[in-house]
Amino acid sequence: MDRAEATFCAITERLYSPTRHLFGRRSLLFTRTYEDLWPFANAWSAACTLASLNRSPSLDSILSTPFDGLAAYHRSHSAAFSSSGPLGFESVVVPPLSTGGDTFFDDNAWLGLALLCHHDVTGDGRALSLAIRLFAFLRSGWSTAGSWIKPGGVRWKQPVSNTSRNTCSNGPTAELAALLCERTGDTAAREWSIRTYEWVRDALLSPDGLYFDRITPDGTVSKEIWSYNQGTMIGTGVLLHRLTGERIYLEQAGLTATAAVARFGIPELLGQDAAFNAIFFRNLLLLDEAAPDPGYRELAAQYADAMWQQRRDPRSGLFAGRASPLNDSAPLVEIYGLVAGARPHP
Repeated sequence: MDRAEATFCAITERLYSPTRHLFGRRSLLFTRTYEDLWPFANAWSAACTLASLNRSPSLDSILSTPFDGLAAYHRSHSAAFSSSGPLGFESVVVPPLSTGGDTFFDDNAWLGLALLCHHDVTGDGRALSLAIRLFAFLRSGWSTAGSWIKPGGVRWKQPVSNTSRNTCSNGPTAELAALLCERTGDTAAREWSIRTYEWVRDALLSPDGLYFDRITPDGTVSKEIWSYNQGTMIGTGVLLHRLTGERIYLEQAGLTATAAVARFGIPELLGQDAAFNAIFFRNLLLLDEAAPDPGYRELAAQYADAMWQQRRDPRSGLFAGRASPLNDSAPLVEIYGLVAGARPHP
């Protein structure tokens, strides 16, 4: 718990702008460069994980304003929240603060999961309503080209000329759909979760039970094995078991977890982004609730210790890695929170 709080304190002191309600580095005395949407969503998720363990005035202050920051990722700014229908946010802060960027389906899926975590912690109905609209946007990314090898799947990003279908755009979409079914009773969302989950298993499941990264229309598969892709598919299996009662989903999640734990020793995990590993561990511990295995929590604790000892800058309190300062540090808040007993979320 102390490590989670110390890391989040360092983030808020060094990277958070209470005026803009955004995260970013100071480039000059009075200017900042702001973080992209995915790190923003990860920081939001981290704040919710920490709040589930211990609410504090400073944490409550941040959790009362994330929608103000989120508005900076949409061309309509705060007006986007007052409309209805599908809604997706750009990957980069839009003008006048920055240039804006592509709209990624995976970014918006991660954001949707953070919103549901926010709803669980705060009860704020805006978060659930917005997650529903994000899910409608994610459904628009489903490929309808019947001529492709392994047709279907949620594409990586807009526009439709982008034809890559990735585990990272489908796994969290399937999780978001399952969670929305749990919260709203929307059986159509459950069917979307099943459809998306089964597509990934058909198109990107490796012979050893792990999931490859992406597939192109001609059937070319990029065979990188990333920890977060294993996590979202493990988590979806757990959620679908909860929704349907069908044991097969839990068994499939367990098989992937066994293969992933065998694959990802500490050196391998240290070579992956912290954001990937936070997603992996929160889903692995979600499986631990349904099918307990002490090895899951032990691996999370070992990784957490290794990161504290090897990657943390004691002067800043932030973590070093290959990504941004926020995306290297916020995921550790989640991992330390999980190790301290926070309830895992997808």
